[in-house]
Amino acid sequence: MRKINKMILTAALSIFLPSAQLFAQYKVSSGKYAVKFTDKEANPYSLERPQEFLTQKALDRREKFSIGLDVRDLPVTPSYVDSLKSLGFKIQGVSKWLNCAVVICDSTDLEKLKTLSFVNYDYNWRKTIDKPKTTPEPLERPKFSKKDKPLDKTIKLQYGKGENQATMLNVQALHNAGFTGKNITVALLDAGFYKVPNWKSFQKMIEENRLLGTRDFADIDQEVYDTDTHGMNVLSCITGYWPEQLIGTAPDAQAYLFRTEISKSENVIEEFLWAFAAEVADSLGVDVIHSSLGYYKFDDKSKSYKYSDMDGNVAVSTRAADIAASKGILVTVSAGNEGDDLIWPWITSPADADSVLTVGAVDKNGVIANFSSRGPAYDERIKPDVCAKGLSSAVQGTSNHITTSSGTSFSGPIMAGACICLMQAHPKAPVMELIKAIKTSASQFDKPDNTYGYGIPDF
Repeated sequence: MRKINKMILTAALSIFLPSAQLFAQYKVSSGKYAVKFTDKEANPYSLERPQEFLTQKALDRREKFSIGLDVRDLPVTPSYVDSLKSLGFKIQGVSKWLNCAVVICDSTDLEKLKTLSFVNYDYNWRKTIDKPKTTPEPLERPKFSKKDKPLDKTIKLQYGKGENQATMLNVQALHNAGFTGKNITVALLDAGFYKVPNWKSFQKMIEENRLLGTRDFADIDQEVYDTDTHGMNVLSCITGYWPEQLIGTAPDAQAYLFRTEISKSENVIEEFLWAFAAEVADSLGVDVIHSSLGYYKFDDKSKSYKYSDMDGNVAVSTRAADIAASKGILVTVSAGNEGDDLIWPWITSPADADSVLTVGAVDKNGVIANFSSRGPAYDERIKPDVCAKGLSSAVQGTSNHITTSSGTSFSGPIMAGACICLMQAHPKAPVMELIKAIKTSASQFDKPDNTYGYGIPDF
């Protein structure tokens, strides 16, 4: 996770108060407001007909892991959205998980919302959700049979400058066994994927039609290749394939590229965009979501988080990440780059979520990077969960060359790629079982801390 002239981190606030003046105070960005709905009544969609709003791949994932459908799966009541449009509101996006819409309008238009009975004026986005506290299961290393044969850890692929970051995790053992991410789909939520089709690291992916789709949730279009190199760098850590230059940790994976981050500013809307994208990823049936974004500080300081909000229950992106995990998606998140900040050295949301794999950054020797955000989560859970190389990581650069960049932005996708290969090797393993296995394989499983978490996994 880089410091994009901003660290993108904090939750969108409640704007559901009857006064237009108060609405304006809690806007999610200039001219944009979140509108919470009271219910999903009068909905033409039904949980009895999920194929109308979920792809077969999404339904297959739920069936595989015995995950039932619930009201969160239902789309927002269409007539509610149509009513907003009829009053002149332009729709930035809609969230079925949060049961809300983000509208674009002048503050004076907010008075019109008072005429709508289905708008929840009392809802407070900052209020901790009513979620039962869970006690983590004790982690025990699995016992292996004498019949179990260790995987071949020989370096066979020509990883180039990416060799250290791959072999640190022993992901080459999975690659050598044929698990390179084939038929596993990842959705990347990032700031932009500048000219991805132009760079050599992605040519194999494009030729094999493994780049499945794009969407810009910020500009409300499909164009993600015209802004920001950050997501392009991140993608190369996973699906890059340029022998002797850079091979990523899941070179045969499929991907969707979703832009949710607005690099030039820090506004609460970005967490809503994150949620919108995660929902679309779920509906498309992705297996993994990776995000190298995090939220805690906004341009409007009154909306920034407190450390006490990093408890896994408050931030919009954190809630969305946990819901995604509950749908059978493995969610990996960069811990943040605040470790050397004297005021805020901690993880950021959604890295505080209890069902995601939060990734810190180490150097080539496995020593923690100063910038890597520290834990614990405010409720004292170990964070980060694990670490990967994030100092001078090899990434695809512009002008068709491999360069290096630093941040948990890169340790995160390096780890995500390894997770993708493990998922291919164990396609029936539930998400939390995979995460448990990754933690128990790690270098300091017996003595986890809030700097390295459980350490560096051995895939």
